[in-house]
Amino acid sequence: MFARGNRISPRCIHHDDTLTGGSRQIDVIDADPGAAERGSFVHNALELFVGAYPDALPANAYERLIECGREAFAPALDRPAVWAFWWPRFERIARWFVETERARRDGLAAIASEVPGRLEIAAPAGAFTLVARADRIERRTGGGLVIIDYKTGSVPLGKEIAHGFAPQLPLEAAIAAAGGFDGVAAAAVDEIAHWHLSGGEPAGELKPVKGDAAELAARAHAGLARLIAEFDDPATPYHAMPDPEHPLAFNDYAHLARIKEWADLDGGDGP
Repeated sequence: MFARGNRISPRCIHHDDTLTGGSRQIDVIDADPGAAERGSFVHNALELFVGAYPDALPANAYERLIECGREAFAPALDRPAVWAFWWPRFERIARWFVETERARRDGLAAIASEVPGRLEIAAPAGAFTLVARADRIERRTGGGLVIIDYKTGSVPLGKEIAHGFAPQLPLEAAIAAAGGFDGVAAAAVDEIAHWHLSGGEPAGELKPVKGDAAELAARAHAGLARLIAEFDDPATPYHAMPDPEHPLAFNDYAHLARIKEWADLDGGDGP
């Protein structure tokens, strides 16, 4: 799991398929795109748009974003479910996004989109490399950074982030503070935030993470370092369900570990 040379993304730090080498359940043949694909289409559209207009927005910004959306959604736009349900939601997201961009741009010196980053963490068995791809990094005119994650699904609760169960943004803040993102000079992270892009009512919401970003980053970095050190110890067991009170939302291996059978025998929720 934590052998040298392993790399782990903050987005999927709790996902078993990432931690165990990349195997995952095979998708059903010719299945309609799911929630993950919808999120990818929206992310790709926003990346195309922000990449094309990193400074001033054009007068027809909404129309241009819709064009970017058509390009991003192209592989699935002929699917009835996508055209009937997803595309109208994206149109609402696009309108909200353009309005939000117009209100923010004056206070920004630069915007970077889909930025790869990495951070080496010292560990007992040798350096461990943490990798990430930030949806959006803003540099304010005052020099501080804002790290943003676009979320088309549910947004982590503040207590989940504070207690380390949703470490993506704090870990990205740690990478940014160390200058680990490509083309983004090291600087203090003023804010970490989710942009909830549901396409519903409202179509989008700004959701800054409460708490001091630097403190959250330091705690996440220290927590990950402790976890790596623990798994560098050959005596550390690999539990099928490490924390029964916080089970994985998606676990392709539950049936292989026979968790349900154990839970039924024990009269509990699992091992």
